[in-house]
Amino acid sequence: MPEKFCSLSQLLGQVKGVLEKGLPEHYWVIAEIMELHERRHCYLELIEKSEENDTLLARIRATIWASRYSMLRPFFESSTGTTLKSGIKILCKASVEFHPLYGLSLNISDIDPSYTLGDLARKKQEVIQRLRSEGVFDMNRELTFPLVPQRIAVISSESAAGYGDFMNSMEQNRHAFLFYCTLFPSVMQGEEAPGSIISALEQIYESESAFDCVVLIRGGGSKADLESFNNYELAYFITQFPLPVLTGIGHERDESVADMVAHHGLKTPTAVAEFLVDRLLAFQFSLSALLDRLSTLVNIRVQADLARLDRYQGDLVHLSKSLVQKHSENLHRTEQGLRRELTNLMHRNKDYLSLLKKRTELVDPENILRRGYSITLLKGKALRSVKDLKPGDILETRLQEGKILSKVENTSKHHDKSED
Repeated sequence: MPEKFCSLSQLLGQVKGVLEKGLPEHYWVIAEIMELHERRHCYLELIEKSEENDTLLARIRATIWASRYSMLRPFFESSTGTTLKSGIKILCKASVEFHPLYGLSLNISDIDPSYTLGDLARKKQEVIQRLRSEGVFDMNRELTFPLVPQRIAVISSESAAGYGDFMNSMEQNRHAFLFYCTLFPSVMQGEEAPGSIISALEQIYESESAFDCVVLIRGGGSKADLESFNNYELAYFITQFPLPVLTGIGHERDESVADMVAHHGLKTPTAVAEFLVDRLLAFQFSLSALLDRLSTLVNIRVQADLARLDRYQGDLVHLSKSLVQKHSENLHRTEQGLRRELTNLMHRNKDYLSLLKKRTELVDPENILRRGYSITLLKGKALRSVKDLKPGDILETRLQEGKILSKVENTSKHHDKSED
C-alpha cells in the first residue's frame, strides 16, 4: 500500500478547488444546444461541432437555475423571435462548476440574444446561397401559374385559425367564385414541421393532375414557430414541386426561405385567398374585355358587310339596268332583223306565190279550153288512152263554150316506132 493516498471525494474536492482558483469567475462561451429540458430549472446539453465535417468536438452539461431562467427565457425569445431549443447556437455567460457527485458543468447566468439572432440569419443565408448555387432557387417561381386556379391543395393544420380564415375567405368571396379546396393536414411548427409538410407535398404529388396549385398556410406565430420554414430540405422540396406553391405563413416581420422559393410568398392565409380570388377576377375581366372586343369587331364587321352589301346592291341595280338596256337593244336589233327577214321572206313568198299563180293559171283547164283545147271524159274521168275505150262507150267532150256527147264506134291507136 502506498504511503500517501486520498479518498475520491478528497481528490475531487482538490479538483474543485483548483478549478475555482485557476479559472476566471465566468466565461462567454459559444455552444450549440443539443438537448434542453425544462423542470422549473433548465437543463441543457451543450456541444461544439467541427465546421469542416460536423463531428463532435466537445460536450458538457449546463444549467440555468430557475431564478435566472424566468428572466432569460422571455428576454431571449422577445429579442430573437425564437425559443431556446436544440439545434440553435447561443453565446452564454457561464461559470465552470465542478461537483464531486455530478461532475463538470456550466452554470449559465446570461445569454446574448444578438449572437443567436446573427447565427439564425447566417444559417438562413447559407440555405439561400446553397439553393442558389444548386440552380434551383427560382424553379417553382418559373412555373406557369394557371389562369383559373380553382382546385387548391391546402397544407395546414386543420385546427389552425389561419386555415379557418383562409377557408372563410375562399367560400365567402364577394364574387361567388367556386373553389375546390382539399386539406392535407400537417404539423406547421416545431422541429417536426418540415418533415410533415414534405410528407403532405408527397401526397399531393401522387395526385398532381387533380390540383392547380398548392397553398401552404398557417396563422401568425413567433419567429421561433416559423423557423421551420427556413429548413433547407423543405425549401428544396418546394423548388422541385411541379405545381405552383403559394405561402401564407402569417408573419409580417420577416420572410422565410419557403416564402422566397415559393411561386408567390404572401403574408397571411387571408392574403393567399385574396390572391386566388383576384386571379379569377382578373380572368373574368379578361373574358369581359375579350367579349367587348369581340362585340366591337363583330359590329365593325357587320357594318362593313352591310356597307358592302349596299354597294353590291347599287352595283347590282346599275348592272341590271345596263344589262336590261343592253339586252333590250339587242332584242330591238334582233326584232328589226327578224322584221327585215320576215319582210324579205314575205316578199320572196309573195313572188313565189305570184309565180305559182301564173303557173297555175297556165295549167288551169278553163284557160286551156280557152286556148282551143278540149277535154274528153269517160264516165266523169279524163280519158287518157284509147285502150280504156270500147265500142258503145259514151264520151263527153268539154270545150270552152260547152260539151259534146259522142258514142264510140271504133278505136285505133297511133302507130309509133316502138310498135313497128
